[in-house]
Amino acid sequence: MSETIRKFAPVAVFAYNRVDKLENCIKHLELCQEANETELFLFCDGAKGDKDRERVRKVQEYAHKYSGVNPFKKVTVCAQENNKGLAASIISGVTDVVNEYGRVVVVEDDLVVLPSFLRFMNEGLEYYRENEKCGSICAFSYPLKQLETYDKDVYFTYKADCWGWATWADRWNNAEWADTDFEEYLGDLKLRRRFESLEAGLDRLMYLQYKGRIDSWAVRWVYYLFRQGQLSLYPTGSQVINDGFDGSGTHISSGFGKRFNSSLSDGPAMFKWEDCEVNEELARACARFPRRFLPFYILETVRFMLKRK
Repeated sequence: MSETIRKFAPVAVFAYNRVDKLENCIKHLELCQEANETELFLFCDGAKGDKDRERVRKVQEYAHKYSGVNPFKKVTVCAQENNKGLAASIISGVTDVVNEYGRVVVVEDDLVVLPSFLRFMNEGLEYYRENEKCGSICAFSYPLKQLETYDKDVYFTYKADCWGWATWADRWNNAEWADTDFEEYLGDLKLRRRFESLEAGLDRLMYLQYKGRIDSWAVRWVYYLFRQGQLSLYPTGSQVINDGFDGSGTHISSGFGKRFNSSLSDGPAMFKWEDCEVNEELARACARFPRRFLPFYILETVRFMLKRK
């Protein structure tokens, strides 16, 4: 166990109606050596209606039962009677935990982590805690060809990620959850181009959030860090894979992103940390990786021009 870790961050796990995913997620968290020094918070959202009430009940029943006998330092179950939705659940849950502990590691129930996951997250949180240029620690890394010859353990990009991540209270609490100025964003083509350059599809997500067609905490978090000029740390070898591409998830459909996952191998015995500076080549590769289509602001402009004809 690394001597650089002064205190272990609590882990907040968010679940809804997939008890099998939650069990698998926790099973892999248990394999981390730091589990017995880690407090675990299980946030279980309430049912949307009768259709999913039984599945939600099984998740909450499992969480309460698990809190009795487990290898973690402490387990706290936060089960909701009514449905809050993923965005509200994560915003309120992360806020409560990070304000009490000063830092937090966040995992959703469909993630499978490596045994080195908690070591990576905690060492990163400790190493960069006073470096305000670093806004978040990310566990997922795209399977980029450029990383095959990259000889460092970590790299920085301009964009945060939501598949296993961590942050500190002073970064999280300044995020403008209720005050994102969508009118300013949508009216500034230069700003939209810059934001879209972080990853294809971000501009469309901002538009859908503005229209109320999605309820995403993640795109607002990414946008906030982008506007603040804060960077995100990534491991060269991904510390997590997403197990939610089987159609069971609310926000991810089957077949969408298995190509995002690469084969996993445990992290090095000691992670070597780098200066908080963006690797431009890797940042461009990450931005190009997910999808290739015209940016939404261009499609929007084309539709407007066609309507005028």
